[in-house]
Amino acid sequence: MGVMSVREFHEKVSEALALVAAGESLDIVQDGRVIAELRPKPGSKLDDPAFRAAYERLVKGLEIGVPGLTGPATYEERTGR
Repeated sequence: MGVMSVREFHEKVSEALALVAAGESLDIVQDGRVIAELRPKPGSKLDDPAFRAAYERLVKGLEIGVPGLTGPATYEERTGR
């Protein structure tokens, strides 16, 4: 994690963004205290193989349905209105 003053950040915005794009986090400091953190945006959860597999199992389960819970679901279906 890098540290950069507000003044330095203002002068070197492109360099700061290049560091973040490369995966580094930056703390922006003013008067000796951190006022902001600049970090890379995380990727999609669906890019994670474990999360993707769990998601696909969930979707498949929703498509199959729960045994014993079949039949009309909405008020209109139940009442015929």
